[in-house]
Amino acid sequence: LSSLIITSIDTIKNHKNIYYKIFRLSISKYCQILIELLQCPKSLPVAINEFSTIEHLIINHEISIDQLPILLSYVPQLRRLSIGNLKEPKLNRTGRGSISLNYLTNVSLKLHDVNFDDFEILVTNYFRQIQVLTIAIQYIGFYDDSTQYLNADRWEQLISTHMLNLHIFDFQLSYRGLDSNDERQAFEILINKFNSTFLI
Repeated sequence: LSSLIITSIDTIKNHKNIYYKIFRLSISKYCQILIELLQCPKSLPVAINEFSTIEHLIINHEISIDQLPILLSYVPQLRRLSIGNLKEPKLNRTGRGSISLNYLTNVSLKLHDVNFDDFEILVTNYFRQIQVLTIAIQYIGFYDDSTQYLNADRWEQLISTHMLNLHIFDFQLSYRGLDSNDERQAFEILINKFNSTFLI
């Protein structure tokens, strides 16, 4: 078995051991998961002696940013990671771990309500060696929390200090509901700061 795709047609209520069973499949290289309302169970411990050979992992259901390091601990050979719905931390913090993902080169994330501080911790702890980073974020309305990813100077600092191997940075941010001219002008000013020679 080199490829595994799991898609639920109904909500799974007893999901306690699903991830654990998936990661015990030692011959799988590609794994795509879409399970309705599945959360990474708190009872799933960080991997110590059991590791999966999965190299390409796609998770299309909701997972919180503080649950992601637990899952990553099971896949040390991971090369490509795609998360379709990465949410804010359940415990109001993103843990710092010692997981080494030496082969991870390609990361694609759709972020929902994840603040930049938590995202930055994730990058500095787990994504330092990546070559391709794709991020998609959508906001409704224009407010202080929604502009944190539009700080071009902060992106430049993060990339230049923690993602030295990054070759492709695909950043997709969309807003719905820019109602006033002031909001549109403020948005355009922030966007124009991404025209620096570093980010082009």
